[in-house]
Amino acid sequence: MTADTAPHDQNRQLLPFRESLLAMLGVALVAMLVALDQTIVGTALPGSVTELKGFDLYAWVATSYMLASVVTIPIFGRLGDLFGRKPLMLAAIVLFTVASLLCGMADSMLYLVVARGVQGIGGGIMIGTVFATVADLFPDPRLRLRWQVFISSAFGAANIIGPALGGFMTQYGNWRLVFFVNVPIGIVSLLFVYRFLPHLRHLRQPGLARLDWLGACALAVTFGAVLLLIEFLPKEGITELTVPLGLVAAIGGLTLWIREKRAANPIMPVDMLIDRKLAALFVMSVLGGFAMFSLLFDVPLLFQGGFGMSPAHSGMLITPLVVGTTVGSTINNRIVTRVKRANITMYAGFGLFTIACLCVIAITSKMPHLVWVMCMGTSGIGLGLVASNLTIFSQQIVARGHLGAATALL
Repeated sequence: MTADTAPHDQNRQLLPFRESLLAMLGVALVAMLVALDQTIVGTALPGSVTELKGFDLYAWVATSYMLASVVTIPIFGRLGDLFGRKPLMLAAIVLFTVASLLCGMADSMLYLVVARGVQGIGGGIMIGTVFATVADLFPDPRLRLRWQVFISSAFGAANIIGPALGGFMTQYGNWRLVFFVNVPIGIVSLLFVYRFLPHLRHLRQPGLARLDWLGACALAVTFGAVLLLIEFLPKEGITELTVPLGLVAAIGGLTLWIREKRAANPIMPVDMLIDRKLAALFVMSVLGGFAMFSLLFDVPLLFQGGFGMSPAHSGMLITPLVVGTTVGSTINNRIVTRVKRANITMYAGFGLFTIACLCVIAITSKMPHLVWVMCMGTSGIGLGLVASNLTIFSQQIVARGHLGAATALL
């Protein structure tokens, strides 16, 4: 065993408890950085639109981040499998922190959109490496699950305070503060990861650790075109812009599929996409992610723009969603190893979320806020049950050399 090579012992952790705790504190801070940004920004966006006067670019503040992260996650998830995750995580923290500073200094909506795109690159790298890092450090599934509870708790804590903190900062300070708050967290997480997280790399045959650059380019073009098509097609219909985007997406997807089937070390292993068990998890990830981000970004706009609530009040009402997600994740991690059919928790999660979303559709501004709180909380519990199992189940199915790729695809 060397300092930069992961051993093959699947039944123990790689580091003593103290070193494991310090390393996981660094990973937890990175998770908090991503989670805080996802939840705190939504309640601040209406305020940024008011100051920068660019409502036509409102959706692009979120879309630019998603576009950059969607392209980045699978590429750097695979790079982590090949070359280790620590250097990627360090670079991502620096990029994300600097981009957060740029977001807070924005003097126009276009500036903010571009800065959010840069931030999305850093966020994508972090998402593609955080949960795979836990699997690297703790090969034993039961021990890994305990530490994933630790990471999920940190993620959940940031989720809980995010909406309310964003609302209060926007109302009693300025919307720019929601981006500046990432800077001290980023600096502390950088120090912890640099000092305590080991650089682990899996043993590989010579010549295999080459990145599939053609596949990476095809992936970036395809995902980017698809996301842009989703953005423009509902607004503009079939036009001179959307038709070429559709062709680029189709050609890019076909090129990606053919290339990845032939590549010795693919950036996006096709075997995962055609594996029935993994394919089902990917579909559920798409549905759960669509629902979660729709609520996180659109409900605050509804509260503030449609119902006339203050940013602080809006943040308080959206908080039960992320609290529920943490509760659902914690409950799931406690019971998933004790039930005979673990996928029953997935059924329960989607069932709860569906019921809660149907209630949200029927609610009006005249209904008691307690009803809003119950709907948001129930939605969050459902999402927590689903999200935890997606990671747990996928990491049990794939080989260790593909952990990063599988987690990134989810």
